[in-house]
Amino acid sequence: MSLPFLKSPHGSDPVIVESTFRASPSRLFRAWTDPAELKAWFGQAPHSMAAIETDVREGGAWKFTMPPTEVSRDALRGTYVTVEPDRRLVFTWCHEREFADGRVEVTPESEVTVTFAPAEEGTFVRLTHAAIRREDARKGVGSGWSASFGSIHALLEKEAVL
Repeated sequence: MSLPFLKSPHGSDPVIVESTFRASPSRLFRAWTDPAELKAWFGQAPHSMAAIETDVREGGAWKFTMPPTEVSRDALRGTYVTVEPDRRLVFTWCHEREFADGRVEVTPESEVTVTFAPAEEGTFVRLTHAAIRREDARKGVGSGWSASFGSIHALLEKEAVL
């Protein structure tokens, strides 16, 4: 499996993903905070989330809901810890799974830091996802973030063509 944007060893803590994008910091910050924009790139495949809610302010909540399956309903959720427009986002992260029989499992909270730095070619974005306890979860998150960075590149390339 190719993970071109994953910079940390696959499965290590923290997960580090980074790339330079041909767009301004403000354009990328919008991609990370606007629900419609997030839906266009977040996840293993673009438009794979059923719903995305964001309250982008320190202390505000976010929630990304996946389409339900016969087995469970899954959501990613957390709280914005730091919001510095066009510069940095820090938010908590947990995965919540509600099973068909009513049981609910929630992963321990982890933390994501995303920085946006002006670069000669556009904006350098570095994501650090820390405190994920299980190695298999770190591998899944690393693969997911790497795929998402690829989707952001594809989204920005489409805009450049229009």
